[in-house]
Amino acid sequence: MALRMIPQSLSLPLFPLFSRTAHFTPTRFEEVYRMSLKFFLLISIPMASFFMAWTGPILRLALGQKYLPAIPAMQLLGLGLIPFFLSTLFQYLFAALDQQKRFLVSTCVGSGLRLLLLFLLIPLFGFIGPAIAFVCAETVTVSIWIVQLARLGFPAHIASTIWRPLLAGAIMCAVLFSGQGTPSIVARLGVAALAISVYIIVLFALKTFSSKELHHVREGMGFVSPFIESWTRKLRRDT
Repeated sequence: MALRMIPQSLSLPLFPLFSRTAHFTPTRFEEVYRMSLKFFLLISIPMASFFMAWTGPILRLALGQKYLPAIPAMQLLGLGLIPFFLSTLFQYLFAALDQQKRFLVSTCVGSGLRLLLLFLLIPLFGFIGPAIAFVCAETVTVSIWIVQLARLGFPAHIASTIWRPLLAGAIMCAVLFSGQGTPSIVARLGVAALAISVYIIVLFALKTFSSKELHHVREGMGFVSPFIESWTRKLRRDT
């Protein structure tokens, strides 16, 4: 749940943009919605890949050897990070469209499904049951939100959006799994860097980004140089 801070911090600044475009330029709202969905998908998949492929080392480092039986549950939670990250966007999207009632009803449906699955799965699978319930409930809830926005006239075209990042993430997972048994920390860092590089290369090879999206990225990165320059001047003054 602490990871919720990452998508929450990234989605909150988007709310003014959602609100402005929702009522004045619906076409632009639809474009921003799709780009935001793709961005959150792209950042969630590498995190999910690390949780799924390196569950053992993460548990061993963070909690100790006695928690290694929790590996299957942690891998499921890693898979659930993808809809978990995406879900953060929708509270702001529905609020911008003045559709809070739809959001509330669908959220209640998702919560009810999760409670039902907990009652059904915990007796069958033990502590892995809540992890299965988490993945299923998050996925169903996000799917309901996407369908509702499509009915409001804002289709996400999720199938064409999701397959390239998922394929890149699967290849990244394969690289991470291949380096799972590496004993050296330095070697593991190298495998991690290689996996992230492969993920990015595959994304570009599959033409995941449109020319317009690349233009927005270059435009957004324009702050980096002035930011570094200002901090450099400040550090020089302080020293």
